[in-house]
Amino acid sequence: KPKRHPVMIWVTFLPFLMPCVAANRTSDLVPFFHGHVFENSSPGTRINGLSVPLKRLNSHRLCATGEPGSAAAHFKLLGDGSENFRVFAHHKRGHVLLKTTQTLDREERAEYALSLGLCCGQCAVEEEAPSEVVASIKVDVLDTNDHQPVFPGANMKLDLDDATALRAAICSFSARDGDSGKNAELIYFVVPKNGSFYAVPKTGDILLVDSILGLEEPIRFQVFARDRGWPPRTSQSVSVEINPRQWPAACLAIPKPKQELQAPVRKTRSVLEPENPVFISVSEDAGIGSVVVNLNPVRFQSAAFELVEPELENSPLSVSRDSGEVVIMRRLDRETEPLVEITVRVLDKRGEQSTSHLCECVRECVGETAERGDCSAYFCSGNF
Repeated sequence: KPKRHPVMIWVTFLPFLMPCVAANRTSDLVPFFHGHVFENSSPGTRINGLSVPLKRLNSHRLCATGEPGSAAAHFKLLGDGSENFRVFAHHKRGHVLLKTTQTLDREERAEYALSLGLCCGQCAVEEEAPSEVVASIKVDVLDTNDHQPVFPGANMKLDLDDATALRAAICSFSARDGDSGKNAELIYFVVPKNGSFYAVPKTGDILLVDSILGLEEPIRFQVFARDRGWPPRTSQSVSVEINPRQWPAACLAIPKPKQELQAPVRKTRSVLEPENPVFISVSEDAGIGSVVVNLNPVRFQSAAFELVEPELENSPLSVSRDSGEVVIMRRLDRETEPLVEITVRVLDKRGEQSTSHLCECVRECVGETAERGDCSAYFCSGNF
Protein backbone atom coordinates (compact mmCIF):
# COMPACT_ATOMS: atom_id res chain seq x y z
CA LYS A 1 0.00 0.00 0.00
CA PRO A 2 2.73 2.60 0.71
CA LYS A 3 4.08 2.08 -2.85
CA ARG A 4 0.76 3.16 -4.41
CA HIS A 5 0.89 6.69 -2.93
CA PRO A 6 3.19 8.23 -5.64
CA VAL A 7 0.98 6.80 -8.38
CA MET A 8 -2.11 8.28 -6.79
CA ILE A 9 -0.41 11.69 -6.51
CA TRP A 10 0.48 11.73 -10.21
CA VAL A 11 -3.06 10.73 -11.15
CA THR A 12 -4.39 13.57 -9.00
CA PHE A 13 -2.21 16.32 -10.56
CA LEU A 14 -2.33 15.03 -14.15
CA PRO A 15 -5.48 17.01 -15.15
CA PHE A 16 -3.77 20.24 -13.98
CA LEU A 17 -0.46 19.58 -15.77
CA MET A 18 -1.95 18.76 -19.16
CA PRO A 19 -3.24 22.30 -19.94
CA CYS A 20 0.17 23.76 -19.03
CA VAL A 21 1.96 21.38 -21.39
CA ALA A 22 -0.54 22.09 -24.15
CA ALA A 23 -0.13 25.85 -23.70
CA ASN A 24 3.65 25.58 -23.92
CA ARG A 25 3.37 23.64 -27.15
CA THR A 26 1.03 26.24 -28.62
CA SER A 27 3.36 29.14 -27.74
CA ASP A 28 6.31 27.31 -29.22
CA LEU A 29 4.47 26.98 -32.52
CA VAL A 30 4.11 30.80 -32.90
CA PRO A 31 7.51 32.23 -33.93
CA PHE A 32 8.40 35.91 -33.46
CA PHE A 33 9.77 38.17 -36.21
CA HIS A 34 11.04 41.75 -36.00
CA GLY A 35 11.56 44.48 -38.66
CA HIS A 36 11.79 48.23 -39.07
CA VAL A 37 11.06 51.03 -41.51
CA PHE A 38 12.01 54.72 -41.51
CA GLU A 39 9.29 57.26 -41.04
CA ASN A 40 8.19 59.36 -44.01
CA SER A 41 9.03 56.50 -46.39
CA SER A 42 6.84 56.37 -49.45
CA PRO A 43 3.96 53.82 -49.55
CA GLY A 44 5.07 50.46 -50.83
CA THR A 45 8.37 50.51 -48.93
CA ARG A 46 9.49 47.09 -47.80
CA ILE A 47 9.93 46.42 -44.08
CA ASN A 48 13.66 46.00 -43.52
CA GLY A 49 15.00 43.03 -41.60
CA LEU A 50 11.70 41.15 -41.75
CA SER A 51 11.52 37.88 -43.66
CA VAL A 52 9.24 35.08 -42.54
CA PRO A 53 10.23 31.62 -43.95
CA LEU A 54 7.25 29.60 -45.11
CA LYS A 55 8.85 26.46 -43.71
CA ARG A 56 8.45 27.78 -40.18
CA LEU A 57 4.75 28.49 -40.65
CA ASN A 58 3.67 24.87 -41.47
CA SER A 59 1.18 26.27 -43.96
CA HIS A 60 1.37 23.09 -46.10
CA ARG A 61 0.44 20.92 -43.18
CA LEU A 62 -2.26 23.24 -41.80
CA CYS A 63 -3.98 23.76 -45.16
CA ALA A 64 -3.05 20.31 -46.49
CA THR A 65 -1.69 21.90 -49.67
CA GLY A 66 0.31 18.77 -50.36
CA GLU A 67 -2.83 16.80 -51.23
CA PRO A 68 -4.53 17.06 -54.66
CA GLY A 69 -7.43 19.52 -54.74
CA SER A 70 -6.58 21.05 -51.40
CA ALA A 71 -7.22 24.73 -50.73
CA ALA A 72 -4.42 27.28 -51.18
CA ALA A 73 -2.88 29.09 -48.18
CA HIS A 74 -3.40 32.83 -47.75
CA PHE A 75 -1.96 35.18 -45.08
CA LYS A 76 -3.65 38.07 -43.36
CA LEU A 77 -2.33 40.69 -40.92
CA LEU A 78 -4.16 41.16 -37.64
CA GLY A 79 -3.87 43.78 -34.91
CA ASP A 80 -4.17 47.52 -34.36
CA GLY A 81 -2.65 49.38 -37.31
CA SER A 82 -2.53 46.35 -39.61
CA GLU A 83 -4.18 48.45 -42.34
CA ASN A 84 -0.89 50.37 -42.67
CA PHE A 85 0.82 47.24 -44.05
CA ARG A 86 0.17 44.55 -46.60
CA VAL A 87 1.59 41.03 -46.65
CA PHE A 88 2.77 39.18 -49.75
CA ALA A 89 4.63 35.92 -50.39
CA HIS A 90 7.92 35.88 -52.27
CA HIS A 91 7.48 32.64 -54.22
CA LYS A 92 11.09 32.39 -55.44
CA ARG A 93 12.56 32.69 -51.96
CA GLY A 94 9.74 31.02 -50.12
CA HIS A 95 9.39 33.91 -47.65
CA VAL A 96 6.54 36.14 -46.47
CA LEU A 97 7.32 39.89 -46.58
CA LEU A 98 5.61 43.12 -45.51
CA LYS A 99 5.27 46.49 -47.24
CA THR A 100 3.73 49.77 -46.12
CA THR A 101 0.46 50.99 -47.56
CA GLN A 102 0.88 54.64 -46.46
CA THR A 103 3.44 57.06 -45.07
CA LEU A 104 4.20 56.46 -41.37
CA ASP A 105 5.09 59.07 -38.73
CA ARG A 106 7.18 58.02 -35.74
CA GLU A 107 5.90 60.95 -33.65
CA GLU A 108 2.36 59.58 -34.02
CA ARG A 109 3.26 55.92 -33.50
CA ALA A 110 6.68 54.36 -32.99
CA GLU A 111 5.91 50.61 -33.17
CA TYR A 112 3.29 48.12 -34.32
CA ALA A 113 2.56 44.71 -32.75
CA LEU A 114 0.89 42.51 -35.36
CA SER A 115 -0.09 38.88 -35.87
CA LEU A 116 0.10 36.88 -39.06
CA GLY A 117 -3.00 34.81 -39.61
CA LEU A 118 -3.29 31.81 -41.94
CA CYS A 119 -6.36 31.43 -44.12
CA CYS A 120 -7.06 28.39 -46.28
CA GLY A 121 -8.91 28.89 -49.54
CA GLN A 122 -10.58 32.25 -50.13
CA CYS A 123 -11.10 33.34 -46.52
CA ALA A 124 -8.64 36.23 -46.86
CA VAL A 125 -10.62 37.63 -49.76
CA GLU A 126 -13.94 37.15 -48.04
CA GLU A 127 -12.72 38.98 -44.91
CA GLU A 128 -13.36 35.96 -42.74
CA ALA A 129 -11.40 35.29 -39.58
CA PRO A 130 -8.17 33.33 -40.11
CA SER A 131 -8.19 29.73 -39.03
CA GLU A 132 -4.92 30.09 -37.09
CA VAL A 133 -2.26 32.62 -36.03
CA VAL A 134 1.09 31.34 -37.31
CA ALA A 135 3.51 34.20 -36.43
CA SER A 136 3.93 37.29 -34.26
CA ILE A 137 5.44 40.38 -35.92
CA LYS A 138 6.77 43.65 -34.51
CA VAL A 139 7.55 46.64 -36.74
CA ASP A 140 9.54 49.63 -35.41
CA VAL A 141 9.20 53.04 -37.07
CA LEU A 142 12.64 54.65 -37.00
CA ASP A 143 13.19 58.37 -36.64
CA THR A 144 14.40 60.72 -39.37
CA ASN A 145 15.60 64.26 -38.74
CA ASP A 146 12.41 65.97 -39.84
CA HIS A 147 11.93 68.45 -36.97
CA GLN A 148 13.67 71.75 -36.38
CA PRO A 149 14.70 72.82 -32.85
CA VAL A 150 12.34 75.45 -31.43
CA PHE A 151 12.89 77.98 -28.63
CA PRO A 152 9.69 78.38 -26.59
CA GLY A 153 10.65 81.84 -25.29
CA ALA A 154 10.94 85.24 -26.93
CA ASN A 155 13.86 87.63 -27.36
CA MET A 156 15.68 88.69 -24.19
CA LYS A 157 16.83 92.09 -22.98
CA LEU A 158 18.47 92.52 -19.59
CA ASP A 159 20.69 94.82 -17.52
CA LEU A 160 23.89 93.34 -16.09
CA ASP A 161 26.11 94.75 -13.38
CA ASP A 162 29.47 95.53 -14.97
CA ALA A 163 31.19 94.06 -11.89
CA THR A 164 29.54 90.64 -12.24
CA ALA A 165 31.94 87.80 -11.45
CA LEU A 166 33.51 86.09 -14.45
CA ARG A 167 32.17 82.66 -15.45
CA ALA A 168 28.81 83.53 -13.92
CA ALA A 169 25.74 82.25 -15.79
CA ILE A 170 23.64 85.29 -16.64
CA CYS A 171 20.82 83.41 -18.39
CA SER A 172 19.99 80.06 -19.93
CA PHE A 173 18.19 78.87 -23.06
CA SER A 174 16.53 75.54 -23.80
CA ALA A 175 15.10 74.46 -27.14
CA ARG A 176 12.75 71.56 -27.93
CA ASP A 177 13.08 69.02 -30.73
CA GLY A 178 10.35 66.56 -31.71
CA ASP A 179 12.81 63.92 -32.93
CA SER A 180 14.57 61.25 -30.87
CA GLY A 181 18.08 59.96 -30.33
CA LYS A 182 20.89 61.96 -31.91
CA ASN A 183 18.33 63.85 -33.95
CA ALA A 184 17.14 65.43 -30.68
CA GLU A 185 20.60 66.10 -29.17
CA LEU A 186 21.14 69.86 -29.32
CA ILE A 187 24.18 72.12 -29.24
CA TYR A 188 23.95 75.86 -28.57
CA PHE A 189 26.07 78.69 -29.96
CA VAL A 190 26.01 82.48 -30.32
CA VAL A 191 26.40 84.64 -33.43
CA PRO A 192 28.35 86.82 -33.80
CA LYS A 193 31.04 85.46 -31.51
CA ASN A 194 32.17 88.00 -28.94
CA GLY A 195 34.82 88.01 -26.27
CA SER A 196 32.45 88.76 -23.39
CA PHE A 197 29.80 86.04 -23.51
CA TYR A 198 29.92 82.33 -24.32
CA ALA A 199 27.16 79.75 -24.82
CA VAL A 200 27.81 76.35 -23.21
CA PRO A 201 27.11 73.94 -26.10
CA LYS A 202 25.44 71.19 -24.06
CA THR A 203 23.41 73.21 -21.56
CA GLY A 204 22.57 76.51 -23.28
CA ASP A 205 23.88 78.57 -20.34
CA ILE A 206 25.26 82.00 -21.28
CA LEU A 207 28.44 82.74 -19.31
CA LEU A 208 30.30 85.99 -18.77
CA VAL A 209 33.88 85.18 -19.78
CA ASP A 210 35.45 88.64 -20.00
CA SER A 211 35.14 91.83 -18.00
CA ILE A 212 32.62 94.44 -19.11
CA LEU A 213 33.84 97.13 -16.69
CA GLY A 214 33.54 100.57 -18.21
CA LEU A 215 31.48 99.44 -21.20
CA GLU A 216 28.57 101.73 -21.96
CA GLU A 217 27.24 100.41 -25.26
CA PRO A 218 24.84 97.41 -25.17
CA ILE A 219 26.12 94.03 -26.33
CA ARG A 220 23.91 92.24 -28.83
CA PHE A 221 24.09 88.69 -30.12
CA GLN A 222 21.84 85.84 -31.20
CA VAL A 223 21.51 82.35 -29.76
CA PHE A 224 20.93 79.30 -32.00
CA ALA A 225 20.34 75.58 -31.37
CA ARG A 226 21.44 72.88 -33.82
CA ASP A 227 20.71 69.16 -33.62
CA ARG A 228 23.20 66.35 -34.29
CA GLY A 229 21.09 64.63 -36.93
CA TRP A 230 21.84 64.39 -40.62
CA PRO A 231 21.34 66.67 -42.29
CA PRO A 232 21.57 68.91 -39.20
CA ARG A 233 18.75 71.37 -38.59
CA THR A 234 19.20 74.78 -36.98
CA SER A 235 16.59 76.70 -35.01
CA GLN A 236 15.40 80.22 -35.51
CA SER A 237 17.48 82.71 -33.54
CA VAL A 238 16.73 84.29 -30.18
CA SER A 239 18.04 87.85 -29.89
CA VAL A 240 19.82 88.88 -26.69
CA GLU A 241 20.67 92.46 -25.67
CA ILE A 242 22.75 93.04 -22.55
CA ASN A 243 23.20 96.53 -21.14
CA PRO A 244 26.18 96.95 -18.78
CA ARG A 245 25.07 98.70 -15.62
CA GLN A 246 27.29 100.73 -13.30
CA TRP A 247 26.27 101.12 -9.68
CA PRO A 248 25.89 104.77 -8.56
CA ALA A 249 28.41 105.91 -5.97
CA ALA A 250 25.66 107.50 -3.85
CA CYS A 251 24.25 104.10 -2.96
CA LEU A 252 27.50 102.35 -2.17
CA ALA A 253 30.06 104.96 -1.16
CA ILE A 254 31.61 104.81 2.29
CA PRO A 255 31.40 108.12 4.17
CA LYS A 256 34.74 109.94 3.88
CA PRO A 257 36.31 112.51 6.15
CA LYS A 258 35.36 116.13 5.52
CA GLN A 259 38.85 117.12 4.51
CA GLU A 260 38.86 114.40 1.87
CA LEU A 261 35.48 115.43 0.52
CA GLN A 262 36.61 119.05 0.20
CA ALA A 263 39.77 118.17 -1.66
CA PRO A 264 39.52 118.46 -5.46
CA VAL A 265 39.19 115.20 -7.29
CA ARG A 266 42.07 114.62 -9.66
CA LYS A 267 41.30 113.02 -12.97
CA THR A 268 43.03 109.78 -13.79
CA ARG A 269 43.62 107.93 -17.01
CA SER A 270 41.79 104.78 -15.91
CA VAL A 271 38.18 103.94 -16.70
CA LEU A 272 37.71 103.13 -13.02
CA GLU A 273 36.67 106.65 -12.04
CA PRO A 274 36.30 107.58 -8.33
CA GLU A 275 32.53 108.00 -8.69
CA ASN A 276 32.12 104.46 -10.07
CA PRO A 277 32.91 102.01 -7.26
CA VAL A 278 33.35 98.32 -7.88
CA PHE A 279 30.93 96.16 -5.90
CA ILE A 280 31.12 92.38 -6.20
CA SER A 281 28.88 89.69 -4.69
CA VAL A 282 30.45 86.24 -4.54
CA SER A 283 28.94 83.00 -3.28
CA GLU A 284 30.79 81.32 -0.44
CA ASP A 285 30.62 78.13 -2.53
CA ALA A 286 32.88 79.65 -5.21
CA GLY A 287 35.79 77.30 -5.86
CA ILE A 288 39.44 78.05 -5.33
CA GLY A 289 40.93 79.41 -8.54
CA SER A 290 37.67 81.04 -9.67
CA VAL A 291 38.04 84.46 -11.29
CA VAL A 292 35.92 87.00 -9.40
CA VAL A 293 36.42 89.94 -11.74
CA ASN A 294 38.87 91.32 -14.28
CA LEU A 295 39.92 94.91 -13.57
CA ASN A 296 40.65 95.52 -17.24
CA PRO A 297 40.06 97.47 -19.41
CA VAL A 298 42.12 100.50 -18.38
CA ARG A 299 43.15 103.45 -20.48
CA PHE A 300 46.83 102.73 -20.08
CA GLN A 301 48.29 101.12 -23.16
CA SER A 302 50.35 98.85 -20.90
CA ALA A 303 49.00 98.46 -17.36
CA ALA A 304 50.19 96.50 -14.33
CA PHE A 305 48.15 95.59 -11.27
CA GLU A 306 49.43 95.27 -7.72
CA LEU A 307 47.71 94.15 -4.51
CA VAL A 308 48.44 96.85 -1.93
CA GLU A 309 46.50 95.62 1.08
CA PRO A 310 46.03 93.31 2.77
CA GLU A 311 49.25 91.39 2.28
CA LEU A 312 49.03 88.44 -0.08
CA GLU A 313 49.51 85.80 2.64
CA ASN A 314 46.62 87.30 4.62
CA SER A 315 44.23 87.85 1.71
CA PRO A 316 41.76 85.28 0.36
CA LEU A 317 42.12 86.97 -3.05
CA SER A 318 45.06 87.56 -5.36
CA VAL A 319 45.47 89.91 -8.32
CA SER A 320 47.25 88.96 -11.52
CA ARG A 321 49.88 91.57 -12.31
CA ASP A 322 49.45 91.42 -16.09
CA SER A 323 45.78 90.54 -16.66
CA GLY A 324 44.15 92.24 -13.65
CA GLU A 325 42.14 89.12 -12.76
CA VAL A 326 41.02 88.88 -9.12
CA VAL A 327 41.23 85.18 -8.18
CA ILE A 328 40.00 83.30 -5.09
CA MET A 329 43.00 81.73 -3.29
CA ARG A 330 41.31 80.06 -0.31
CA ARG A 331 37.87 78.94 0.76
CA LEU A 332 35.39 81.72 1.61
CA ASP A 333 33.18 81.52 4.68
CA ARG A 334 30.43 84.09 5.22
CA GLU A 335 29.99 83.23 8.89
CA THR A 336 33.62 84.01 9.81
CA GLU A 337 34.40 86.71 7.23
CA PRO A 338 31.31 88.22 5.64
CA LEU A 339 33.22 91.13 4.06
CA VAL A 340 36.58 91.32 2.31
CA GLU A 341 38.25 94.60 1.33
CA ILE A 342 41.26 94.75 -0.94
CA THR A 343 43.22 97.68 -2.36
CA VAL A 344 44.66 97.33 -5.85
CA ARG A 345 47.14 99.73 -7.47
CA VAL A 346 46.96 100.18 -11.23
CA LEU A 347 50.26 101.31 -12.78
CA ASP A 348 51.29 102.47 -16.21
CA LYS A 349 54.25 100.25 -17.15
CA ARG A 350 55.82 103.02 -19.20
CA GLY A 351 56.37 105.16 -16.10
CA GLU A 352 56.60 102.35 -13.58
CA GLN A 353 60.06 103.29 -12.33
CA SER A 354 59.14 106.90 -11.59
CA THR A 355 58.25 107.76 -8.00
CA SER A 356 56.15 110.71 -9.12
CA HIS A 357 54.04 108.53 -11.37
CA LEU A 358 50.26 109.02 -11.09
CA CYS A 359 48.45 105.81 -10.20
CA GLU A 360 45.02 104.87 -8.99
CA CYS A 361 44.07 103.20 -5.76
CA VAL A 362 41.01 100.97 -6.01
CA ARG A 363 39.28 99.73 -2.89
CA GLU A 364 37.05 96.80 -3.71
CA CYS A 365 34.53 95.07 -1.43
CA VAL A 366 33.74 91.44 -2.09
CA GLY A 367 30.59 90.30 -0.29
CA GLU A 368 29.52 86.65 -0.11
CA THR A 369 25.82 87.28 -0.59
CA ALA A 370 23.86 88.81 -3.44
CA GLU A 371 22.40 91.63 -1.32
CA ARG A 372 23.56 95.05 -2.37
CA GLY A 373 23.74 96.49 1.12
CA ASP A 374 26.24 94.01 2.47
CA CYS A 375 29.30 95.95 1.37
CA SER A 376 30.36 99.15 -0.37
CA ALA A 377 33.43 100.59 -2.04
CA TYR A 378 35.13 103.80 -3.12
CA PHE A 379 38.12 104.82 -5.20
CA CYS A 380 40.94 107.24 -4.41
CA SER A 381 43.70 108.72 -6.51
CA GLY A 382 46.90 110.59 -5.81
CA ASN A 383 50.68 110.69 -6.18
CA PHE A 384 52.72 107.71 -5.00
